[in-house]
Amino acid sequence: MTSDNQHMYKRVGTITLLTLVSRVLGAVRDLVITHIFGAGVVHDAYVVAQTIPNVFRRLTAEGSMTLAFMPIYAEVREKYGHEGARRFAQKALFLILIATLLITTLGIIFSESIVYLFASGFSQNPEKYALTIRLTEMMFPYLILVSLVAWAMGVLNAEKYFAAPAAAPIFLNVGMIFGAVLLAQFLAVPIEALAWGMLLGGLFQILVQLPSLKSVHQSIVPIKFWGDPDIKRLLWLLAPSLFGVAVYQLNMIILRTLASDYPDGHMTYYYIASRLTELVLGMFAFGFVTAAFPDLNKQSAQENWKEMGQTIKFTISGAMMIIVPATVGLMAAAEPILAMLYLHGKFTVTDLYHTVTTLQAFCLSIPAVALIRILVPIFFSFKDTKTPVWISVFSLISTALLGWWWGGYWQVVGLSLGLTVGTWIQALLLYGFLRRKKQLPMSWLDLPAIMKYTITAIFMGAITYGITHLGRWDLGFTSGQNWLIFLSVLVISPSVYFGILLILKDQHCLNIIYKIKGRFFR
Repeated sequence: MTSDNQHMYKRVGTITLLTLVSRVLGAVRDLVITHIFGAGVVHDAYVVAQTIPNVFRRLTAEGSMTLAFMPIYAEVREKYGHEGARRFAQKALFLILIATLLITTLGIIFSESIVYLFASGFSQNPEKYALTIRLTEMMFPYLILVSLVAWAMGVLNAEKYFAAPAAAPIFLNVGMIFGAVLLAQFLAVPIEALAWGMLLGGLFQILVQLPSLKSVHQSIVPIKFWGDPDIKRLLWLLAPSLFGVAVYQLNMIILRTLASDYPDGHMTYYYIASRLTELVLGMFAFGFVTAAFPDLNKQSAQENWKEMGQTIKFTISGAMMIIVPATVGLMAAAEPILAMLYLHGKFTVTDLYHTVTTLQAFCLSIPAVALIRILVPIFFSFKDTKTPVWISVFSLISTALLGWWWGGYWQVVGLSLGLTVGTWIQALLLYGFLRRKKQLPMSWLDLPAIMKYTITAIFMGAITYGITHLGRWDLGFTSGQNWLIFLSVLVISPSVYFGILLILKDQHCLNIIYKIKGRFFR
C-alpha cells in the first residue's frame, strides 16, 4: 500500500465522520418534516419544489462543474504554482456567479412552466399545483448558494482540506429543521418555512468554509474570466457534460411526470426511499471517492499511471467493502428501519408498506451508484468527458423507457426498478470503456475482493432478515420488543460481517482496525 493510500484512510475517516453527522441530521430533518406534514398533498408539493433547484445544481455545483474544475485546477497548479491556481479559481467563481444568477432568474420567471414539466399531474389539483409553483420560486435562489458551496469544496478538496466541505451540509439540515420546527408555526402557509430554512442553511454552508479558504489563501473576490485560456479549457471540458446533464434533466422530468400521475403520497414514498439510499452512499462510499479525487487528478497531471492504477484499486475495493454490506443490510432491514423512523404522526402503516417496497427496489442501485461516482471522475482526470456523457445518455434513455414500462404495472416501485437497471447499465459501460485506457495497468479492479465482500454480505443479510421477522413493525417505535430487535440488528449484522472479514484477514478491514486502535488506544 502506497504512502498516499495510507494517508487516504485518515481523509476517509474525517470525511465519513462529518458526513455521518450530516446524514443523520438529514434523516432527522426528513423525520421532522414527515411527522409534521405527513405523506400527502403538501409534502408532495415540497418534494417537487426542492427537487427542481437540486436538479439544476448538478450543472453548476457538485456535478459537471466540479468534475471539470478540479482536474484543470490541479494542472494549473502544477504549471503555474499556487498563485496561478488561486487566480484560476477566482475566474471560475465569476463564471459560476453569472451562470447561476441567469438560471435562477429564468427559473423564477418560468417557474409555472418548469413545475408543469416536472409534475404535470399536479395541474389536476389547482391548490397543489399553485403551492408547488410558490415553493419553487422561493427555493430557486438556493442554486446560487449551493453552487458557491461547491466551488469552495472544489478548491479545498484540491488542496486536501476535507473537513469544512464535509461539514457544510450539516448547516443546511439545521436550517431546515429550524424552519420546520420553529418558523413554520408563525407562517400562514407553514410549508413555506422549509424554503426559508433551505436558504438560511445554504448561507451558513458558505460561511463555514470561509476560514478554510483563508487558510489556503484563496480569495473569494471574483475576477473577470473572458479571454482566459484555462477558462476556455474548462468550458471545452464542460461542454460535453452539459449535454449529458441536459439528458439527465429530461430523464428526471419524465420520471417525475410519471410519478405525479400516481395517487397522493407516491411522490413522498419515492423521495423517502431515495433519501435513505443517499444516506447510505454518503455515509459509506463517498468518503473514499472524495478522498481519492485530488490524488487521481495529481497523478494524471504527472502521468503517473502506475500509482493512479493503485489509487483506483484501493478506492474501489475500500468503497465496496463498506457499501455492499450496507446495501444488503438496508434491503434486509428495510421494514424495521422505516417503521422505527417514520411510523408516527401522519405517516400511516399503508405509507410504510409502499415505502418499504420502493426502498428495496432503490437499494439494488446503490453499488452501481458508488461505482459511477468513482469511475466518472477518472474519465475527467483523463480530460475525457465525451465517453461518460454518451454512456449516461444511453443509460438514462434506458431508465426512462424501463421506468415508463414498469411504472405502468407497479407505479413508483416500477420507476425505482427502472432507475436501478439504468444505473447498472451505466456502471458496467463505464467499467468496460475504462478498461480500454491503455495508460492504466489492467489490475486496477480487485474482483476477488469484491466477490468476497458480496458473499459475506449475503450471509449477513440472511441472518439480518431472519432476525427482523421477530418484530411487530406495524407498532413502530412504541413497541419495546421492536426496539430490542432493532438494536440487536444494528449490533449483530456488522459484527457478523466484519468478524468474517477479520477471520479472512482482509487487508482493508485490518487497516481500518489498526487506524482505530492507533487513534483511540495509544
